[in-house]
Amino acid sequence: MAGAPQCAARPGMSPHGRDGIPGDADPPSAKRTRVGGDEGPSPCVSVLMPCRNAMPWLPDCVASVLSQVGLETHGGLELIAVDDSSTDGSREWLDALAAALATRGDDGNQGADPSATAAPSYTSSDDDPAGAGGFPVSRLEAWESDKFTPLTVEQVVSRVTPGNQLVVLDVKAHGPSGQGKALNAAYAAARGELVGEMESDDLRPPHAFATLRASLIDNPRWDCATSTVQLCGWRRPGMERWIDWQNAQLTPSSMRKGRFVEIPALRGSGLYRRSALERVATRDGREDDVSVSEPAEYEPAEVVRPYRDLWVLDGVVADCAHDADPAYELTGRKGRRPSGWWPVDADFWQRWFASGLVAGKVDEPLYLWRQYPAQSTRTHARCSLTQLRRCKAQFLMASGGPARGRAVQVWGTGDTLRAWVDDLRALLSGWDGSGFRRKVRGVESSSDEKIGILAAAAEATVRAIEYRPGEPISKKRLEQEDTSSREALVSAGVELDRHDVGSDPVRLFAFGMEKARVKVAKTFPGFDETGEDHWFVA
Repeated sequence: MAGAPQCAARPGMSPHGRDGIPGDADPPSAKRTRVGGDEGPSPCVSVLMPCRNAMPWLPDCVASVLSQVGLETHGGLELIAVDDSSTDGSREWLDALAAALATRGDDGNQGADPSATAAPSYTSSDDDPAGAGGFPVSRLEAWESDKFTPLTVEQVVSRVTPGNQLVVLDVKAHGPSGQGKALNAAYAAARGELVGEMESDDLRPPHAFATLRASLIDNPRWDCATSTVQLCGWRRPGMERWIDWQNAQLTPSSMRKGRFVEIPALRGSGLYRRSALERVATRDGREDDVSVSEPAEYEPAEVVRPYRDLWVLDGVVADCAHDADPAYELTGRKGRRPSGWWPVDADFWQRWFASGLVAGKVDEPLYLWRQYPAQSTRTHARCSLTQLRRCKAQFLMASGGPARGRAVQVWGTGDTLRAWVDDLRALLSGWDGSGFRRKVRGVESSSDEKIGILAAAAEATVRAIEYRPGEPISKKRLEQEDTSSREALVSAGVELDRHDVGSDPVRLFAFGMEKARVKVAKTFPGFDETGEDHWFVA
């Protein structure tokens, strides 16, 4: 894992991109506008911001990033805003801001005294006092777009800390795709060794990125530093409970162990080492651990993409976060199609932890997440409980997952128990590779016989156990359940890979309510929150 982050320019690095990307090569379908100078040292932090129809919140968001302080003597910050087919004036506003900053003639002022260059983020009055991060309460509480007056270009320019830069790109989406392609385009243009993110309708306190950078220096084993989150806008009890749980996951261990309950941090709150993003990335839109021969005529240059964006196109899940061929129509690539349909953030964190990376968290609300009824977190089918559960099930069973190659016991009750068992068995019924083996050689791949063999093996591998939190469970009961799991495998003729874990089954506890999980942890015999044999799922 990386040590303290370095913010100076790297040898051999082009002024426009990562190592290995030519200095004059923009991401495909992207148009560049850079304000603040292309030459000179690399910025300390690159902030990736996808943007699609983000008005009227966009100006406040951009102002909160460009007014960041505390990085001036380390190279400053660049905000890479990537517009994705906006129709509400977002791109025009970004261009106007870029032009105004160019007219101002900001030369970066690298090495300037922070106390002299730091401009106040916002002003407030006795009638409208400042809230979190110094933002007026009226702007923090706003959620009705037709009643919100955005900052003007001139007001934003007045708040920009000298040395911070703006880069404006654009991409064209493939069909109904989301943030992934814009994020990957921004990443390809980023010059900093530390990479952050920003949703185009949210806010940052002015010291956010300096604090995150300092936490990475203080914690060299962390591959990223996230923060706790404060809600603003249209606040509702359900979301507040969810954020309260997330904010309580403060250690690398609790974040890793909590990933099958929910995402343990807002991805946008984090600051990531570039080396970590390289490890979690896909190459040319493909997953690294899938071995399918590439046709000889197809030899593209490697492009690293940390973000996937999974959608159903023509009945097939495809990754729309790359520049071409979202349906994977080239010969030999169909075996590399993604296997699920879920949000970018859930997919990202699962791949992060499956790669063995470490996430830390700062116990300070350095990200203000605006809430309103139309946001995709509340409305999109990809964010449904069903899709999120299937995402977790996929990564439980995938390479690096805690249930990979093991007998599985799902402890729970009612519909939640049945849904988890059904999803896990459905995954195994479609697999006959490493981690789930059954002799099916010589059997037609589409035959009823093979389908039946795999279904029976999946049923034996994943067992449902009715259980209510706090219910007395004796040592004898546990031994009986483990014996039943082993006997089921033998009866079905299933051989499992165990990958350096014990021979006992992995126990999954399917409870969505925090009170239920607390009761399980206190009363279930031998429950170990830090080990690999007991996991909460929700």
